[in-house]
Amino acid sequence: MNKLILIPLIFTAMPAIADHPIVAFGSEASGPIITIAAPTMPLDTWGVGIRSEIIENDKFSDQQLIDYANQGIEGVHSVDRIINTSLSVGYGVTDDLTLSVRLPYIERKNIRAGHLEDGDAETHSHGDSSGLGDLLLFGQYRILETGNTDVALLLGTKAPTGKTDDKDDAGVRFETEFQPGTGSWDFLIGSAISHINGNLGYHANVLFNKTGEGSQSTEIGDILSYNLATTYRLNGEDHSQHQHAHHHGSDKTAIKWDAIIELNGETRRKNKIAGHSEDHSGGTAMFVSPGLRVTAGNVGGFISIALPIIENMNGQQTDVDVRLIAGLSITL
Repeated sequence: MNKLILIPLIFTAMPAIADHPIVAFGSEASGPIITIAAPTMPLDTWGVGIRSEIIENDKFSDQQLIDYANQGIEGVHSVDRIINTSLSVGYGVTDDLTLSVRLPYIERKNIRAGHLEDGDAETHSHGDSSGLGDLLLFGQYRILETGNTDVALLLGTKAPTGKTDDKDDAGVRFETEFQPGTGSWDFLIGSAISHINGNLGYHANVLFNKTGEGSQSTEIGDILSYNLATTYRLNGEDHSQHQHAHHHGSDKTAIKWDAIIELNGETRRKNKIAGHSEDHSGGTAMFVSPGLRVTAGNVGGFISIALPIIENMNGQQTDVDVRLIAGLSITL
């Protein structure tokens, strides 16, 4: 791919799908937006990117939370909105090896739950949670490059650097699933494949996130993500010319537009607290995600709107209304 291939990173593992950012997302500067593409950054290329993800949930009403509490259904909660803004930096160690890091800042708005107080059900508003999340270290090694097809191995680890002691409006520490950081070491392994055919690009990746026990004896459920994407160059040189631009040079002033359509899925196991599974966590969700990317020289921007088509959650969890992802990038 061209010199604008930047940081094919993923995000940290998180619990219940409706209440947390996505696990995997692709380059800030080229190719798909959520799917991880196989091509790596060219030798000695630096890339810096910033992206923001906003998840709007179909939140539970206060009456719904009260009804769950009256029925003796414990552990049901509602989060109105999640905002995840992350900064990423990547470096092309060789033409086939990219190393990168990503640091997120995560906000959860209006966390609420139903509780029984002296036999009466009521809704408690716990306020907002925010802070730096866990640092992700990620490596992508291209194991095959034949013509216009690339295959890469994905390996990563999430370090427990994020905030785990944020408190609610009453001064009580949030449970780990609402904290910006999980307090656990996680390990990730997967693969990606990309094929370019003229103006069209086809990409797919799978990624497994093995989580560990973190703060407050909480283990966030393991996560399997799977993604498909098609990209289409709307103007300028086609993808096949773009693929080898870092070897032969390219027009650094032309503005290029790419239309993108993705199918993004995640399956998560239930969370565990002190070894006991949480009924209202984990499940499977799938999204269709149209997007648009523009690049001009070494600067790029993108936007994607993800709409749910499958939401098969365990227990009682809020559904996702819409997920918006946008960002900017620069290569050096």
